[in-house]
Amino acid sequence: MKLSIIIVSWNVREDLVRCLRSIEENQPRAEFEIIVVDNASSDGTVDSIKQHFPDVTIIANKENRGFAAANNQGIKKAQGQYLLFLNPDTIVHPLSLDVLMNFMDGNSDAGACGPKLLNDDGTTQPSTRRFPTFRGALYRHTAFRFLWIFRSEYEKLLMKDFDYDREMDVDEVTGAALMVRRSVIDRVGCMDESFFMYYEEVDLCYRIKQAGWRTVFVPEAVITHLGGRSASQISVMNHILMLTSLLIFFRKHRGKLTTRVFSFVFKPAVILGNICNIAVGTVTYIFATVTLNKRIRAKNAAKVKNSAILLGKYSWQLLFRI
Repeated sequence: MKLSIIIVSWNVREDLVRCLRSIEENQPRAEFEIIVVDNASSDGTVDSIKQHFPDVTIIANKENRGFAAANNQGIKKAQGQYLLFLNPDTIVHPLSLDVLMNFMDGNSDAGACGPKLLNDDGTTQPSTRRFPTFRGALYRHTAFRFLWIFRSEYEKLLMKDFDYDREMDVDEVTGAALMVRRSVIDRVGCMDESFFMYYEEVDLCYRIKQAGWRTVFVPEAVITHLGGRSASQISVMNHILMLTSLLIFFRKHRGKLTTRVFSFVFKPAVILGNICNIAVGTVTYIFATVTLNKRIRAKNAAKVKNSAILLGKYSWQLLFRI
């Protein structure tokens, strides 16, 4: 078996069906299998896949085990030389799977690779980043961004100057479409199940690089990524999970003591950042209401609401349990 495509789903039946149709219409030349791991969806995903895609192997969990654990279930079941971790909200383009496999065949020092991702309007979606840093995290998640402190560090992490038309070695490619050698997984291990969701693929790419293999962006392979359909269902909890996973990553790879010291600044700054969100968002909401700008008003109403929920419901958890 050349390729195993592993897809984790949670209440995204329509997206998953679209994804599987795109694979069906753009099959690779080599022998492949598709493994869907469903995290206890309540939208009829399992029955739909069994009915319309009988050749797909489906693992139906009775509870939501998280992204890393579900992918590991797929890894244990997979028989392919290459593993493609693919989000259900993706659409595979012609020849893309072949291009990724051909690249891996021709580059034995590459442990992982990823395609160019497109938004649904055809524009290029940023899909490569450098590994997280303390200063970049402070800018992204805390009140530091209102003062533009560490902005240049954050933009460096985002690789805003990256040429998405050029093949290049990178720290990480997004887990929306990530191909990894099975032999590399056997060497560095499966996804770390400490990460319920977020940063599990960052951690995997980090371990792959530490073990001496390359991770490469391959623009000749193209996949459309609609983006964040499962995550959008739990927006505030989703943010807490992201912060939790970020700190797990730092503890694992930057050291427990260093991360503890960082947390003394980071956690209160997250709280302060959400207070600023409420203040700035409220002012912007009022201005948008006066100027009849419905889009800006809706965006800031959601921002204020989410920050208020985070402060009211999760601030204790953030400060003392993460």
